[in-house]
Amino acid sequence: MRKSNLAALLFGAAIGAVTGGKLVKKVWLEKYRKQKKEGAASRHEGELLYNLLKLKQEGVRLSEYFTGHNLQSAAVLGMGREGRYLLEELIEEKEISAVYGVEADYLGSVHESLLVYRLGEDKLPPADCLAVCDLNETAEKAAIAQKEFAGTIVTLEEVIDWLMDRHGIRKWRGQSTSGRPAK
Repeated sequence: MRKSNLAALLFGAAIGAVTGGKLVKKVWLEKYRKQKKEGAASRHEGELLYNLLKLKQEGVRLSEYFTGHNLQSAAVLGMGREGRYLLEELIEEKEISAVYGVEADYLGSVHESLLVYRLGEDKLPPADCLAVCDLNETAEKAAIAQKEFAGTIVTLEEVIDWLMDRHGIRKWRGQSTSGRPAK
Protein backbone atom coordinates (compact mmCIF):
# COMPACT_ATOMS: atom_id res chain seq x y z
CA MET A 1 0.00 0.00 0.00
CA ARG A 2 2.87 2.32 0.67
CA LYS A 3 4.31 1.82 -2.80
CA SER A 4 1.01 2.67 -4.45
CA ASN A 5 0.63 5.81 -2.27
CA LEU A 6 4.19 6.84 -3.11
CA ALA A 7 3.60 6.17 -6.82
CA ALA A 8 0.35 8.18 -6.72
CA LEU A 9 2.12 11.02 -4.90
CA LEU A 10 4.98 11.07 -7.41
CA PHE A 11 2.53 10.87 -10.30
CA GLY A 12 0.50 13.76 -8.85
CA ALA A 13 3.68 15.80 -8.32
CA ALA A 14 4.76 15.16 -11.92
CA ILE A 15 1.33 16.20 -13.25
CA GLY A 16 1.40 19.30 -11.02
CA ALA A 17 4.89 20.23 -12.24
CA VAL A 18 3.90 19.87 -15.88
CA THR A 19 0.69 21.84 -15.37
CA GLY A 20 2.51 24.51 -13.36
CA GLY A 21 5.21 24.74 -15.99
CA LYS A 22 2.63 25.24 -18.72
CA LEU A 23 0.93 27.95 -16.66
CA VAL A 24 4.22 29.74 -16.03
CA LYS A 25 5.07 29.53 -19.73
CA LYS A 26 1.68 30.95 -20.67
CA VAL A 27 2.04 33.84 -18.20
CA TRP A 28 5.55 34.66 -19.42
CA LEU A 29 4.50 34.47 -23.09
CA GLU A 30 1.60 36.84 -22.45
CA LYS A 31 3.93 39.23 -20.63
CA TYR A 32 6.50 39.02 -23.47
CA ARG A 33 3.86 39.69 -26.14
CA LYS A 34 2.52 42.67 -24.20
CA GLN A 35 6.03 44.13 -23.77
CA LYS A 36 6.78 43.57 -27.45
CA LYS A 37 3.56 45.35 -28.47
CA GLU A 38 4.27 48.26 -26.09
CA GLY A 39 7.84 48.51 -27.39
CA ALA A 40 6.67 48.65 -30.99
CA ALA A 41 4.12 51.33 -30.11
CA SER A 42 6.79 53.33 -28.31
CA ARG A 43 9.18 53.13 -31.28
CA HIS A 44 6.37 54.14 -33.66
CA GLU A 45 5.53 57.12 -31.47
CA GLY A 46 9.20 58.14 -31.31
CA GLU A 47 9.53 58.02 -35.10
CA LEU A 48 6.35 60.03 -35.52
CA LEU A 49 7.47 62.70 -33.06
CA TYR A 50 10.89 62.87 -34.71
CA ASN A 51 9.25 63.39 -38.10
CA LEU A 52 7.02 66.13 -36.66
CA LEU A 53 10.13 67.80 -35.26
CA LYS A 54 11.85 67.61 -38.67
CA LEU A 55 8.83 69.25 -40.32
CA LYS A 56 8.83 71.99 -37.70
CA GLN A 57 12.57 72.58 -38.15
CA GLU A 58 12.09 72.93 -41.91
CA GLY A 59 9.26 75.44 -41.43
CA VAL A 60 6.63 73.17 -43.00
CA ARG A 61 3.08 74.12 -42.11
CA LEU A 62 0.78 71.21 -41.25
CA SER A 63 -2.17 73.00 -42.83
CA GLU A 64 -0.41 72.60 -46.19
CA TYR A 65 -1.63 69.00 -46.33
CA PHE A 66 -5.25 70.05 -45.84
CA THR A 67 -5.17 72.95 -48.30
CA GLY A 68 -3.34 70.69 -50.78
CA HIS A 69 -6.27 68.27 -50.59
CA ASN A 70 -8.94 71.02 -50.78
CA LEU A 71 -10.02 70.53 -47.17
CA GLN A 72 -11.26 73.68 -45.47
CA SER A 73 -12.13 72.32 -42.02
CA ALA A 74 -10.72 69.56 -39.84
CA ALA A 75 -11.70 67.75 -36.70
CA VAL A 76 -9.14 65.77 -34.70
CA LEU A 77 -9.68 62.31 -33.22
CA GLY A 78 -7.33 61.67 -30.31
CA MET A 79 -6.92 64.42 -27.75
CA GLY A 80 -3.55 63.24 -26.48
CA ARG A 81 -0.22 64.95 -27.10
CA GLU A 82 -0.22 64.51 -30.88
CA GLY A 83 -3.86 65.48 -31.43
CA ARG A 84 -3.53 68.59 -29.31
CA TYR A 85 -0.35 69.50 -31.18
CA LEU A 86 -2.11 69.22 -34.54
CA LEU A 87 -5.08 71.26 -33.31
CA GLU A 88 -2.86 74.00 -31.89
CA GLU A 89 -0.79 74.18 -35.08
CA LEU A 90 -3.90 74.41 -37.27
CA ILE A 91 -5.37 77.11 -35.04
CA GLU A 92 -2.09 79.06 -35.10
CA GLU A 93 -1.61 78.71 -38.87
CA LYS A 94 -5.17 79.99 -39.55
CA GLU A 95 -5.30 78.49 -43.07
CA ILE A 96 -8.03 75.97 -42.34
CA SER A 97 -10.63 75.79 -39.63
CA ALA A 98 -9.92 73.42 -36.74
CA VAL A 99 -13.52 72.80 -35.69
CA TYR A 100 -13.57 70.30 -32.83
CA GLY A 101 -11.89 67.37 -31.11
CA VAL A 102 -13.06 63.78 -30.76
CA GLU A 103 -12.00 61.27 -28.14
CA ALA A 104 -12.56 57.53 -28.14
CA ASP A 105 -10.85 56.42 -24.93
CA TYR A 106 -10.61 59.29 -22.45
CA LEU A 107 -14.16 60.50 -22.53
CA GLY A 108 -13.49 63.22 -19.99
CA SER A 109 -11.08 65.07 -22.32
CA VAL A 110 -11.49 68.79 -22.71
CA HIS A 111 -9.78 71.43 -24.82
CA GLU A 112 -9.16 75.06 -23.96
CA SER A 113 -11.07 76.51 -26.90
CA LEU A 114 -12.82 73.70 -28.82
CA LEU A 115 -15.60 71.27 -28.03
CA VAL A 116 -14.55 67.65 -27.62
CA TYR A 117 -17.04 65.01 -28.71
CA ARG A 118 -17.12 61.37 -27.63
CA LEU A 119 -16.74 58.85 -30.44
CA GLY A 120 -19.64 56.42 -30.35
CA GLU A 121 -21.72 58.56 -27.99
CA ASP A 122 -22.06 62.02 -29.54
CA LYS A 123 -23.24 62.95 -33.03
CA LEU A 124 -20.24 64.40 -34.85
CA PRO A 125 -20.88 67.75 -36.57
CA PRO A 126 -19.90 68.20 -40.22
CA ALA A 127 -16.29 68.91 -41.20
CA ASP A 128 -14.31 68.27 -44.37
CA CYS A 129 -12.04 65.76 -42.67
CA LEU A 130 -11.26 63.96 -39.46
CA ALA A 131 -7.57 63.54 -38.67
CA VAL A 132 -6.95 60.44 -36.55
CA CYS A 133 -4.12 61.33 -34.17
CA ASP A 134 -4.62 58.46 -31.79
CA LEU A 135 -1.53 56.27 -32.05
CA ASN A 136 -3.03 53.19 -30.42
CA GLU A 137 -5.39 51.05 -32.47
CA THR A 138 -5.48 53.70 -35.21
CA ALA A 139 -7.10 51.46 -37.85
CA GLU A 140 -9.80 50.30 -35.45
CA LYS A 141 -10.66 53.84 -34.37
CA ALA A 142 -10.68 55.07 -37.97
CA ALA A 143 -13.11 52.26 -38.84
CA ILE A 144 -15.43 53.29 -35.99
CA ALA A 145 -15.17 56.93 -37.04
CA GLN A 146 -16.00 55.97 -40.65
CA LYS A 147 -19.42 54.82 -39.45
CA GLU A 148 -20.12 58.13 -37.72
CA PHE A 149 -18.28 60.71 -39.84
CA ALA A 150 -19.30 61.58 -43.41
CA GLY A 151 -16.14 63.46 -44.45
CA THR A 152 -12.64 62.32 -45.37
CA ILE A 153 -10.69 60.42 -42.71
CA VAL A 154 -6.89 60.71 -42.63
CA THR A 155 -4.28 59.68 -40.11
CA LEU A 156 -1.60 61.92 -38.66
CA GLU A 157 0.93 59.55 -40.16
CA GLU A 158 -0.53 60.10 -43.65
CA VAL A 159 -0.31 63.86 -43.16
CA ILE A 160 3.31 63.67 -42.02
CA ASP A 161 4.33 61.25 -44.80
CA TRP A 162 2.75 63.43 -47.49
CA LEU A 163 4.44 66.58 -46.17
CA MET A 164 7.83 64.91 -45.85
CA ASP A 165 7.63 63.50 -49.37
CA ARG A 166 6.54 66.85 -50.77
CA HIS A 167 9.43 68.67 -49.11
CA GLY A 168 12.05 65.96 -49.66
CA ILE A 169 12.67 65.41 -45.95
CA ARG A 170 14.19 62.05 -45.02
CA LYS A 171 12.27 60.01 -42.48
CA TRP A 172 13.80 58.52 -39.39
CA ARG A 173 14.07 54.77 -39.78
CA GLY A 174 16.44 54.10 -36.91
CA GLN A 175 19.45 54.86 -39.08
CA SER A 176 21.88 57.73 -39.17
CA THR A 177 20.64 60.62 -41.27
CA SER A 178 24.18 61.88 -41.67
CA GLY A 179 25.88 61.63 -45.04
CA ARG A 180 29.14 60.69 -43.28
CA PRO A 181 30.21 57.05 -43.35
CA ALA A 182 30.13 55.16 -40.05
CA LYS A 183 33.46 54.78 -38.26
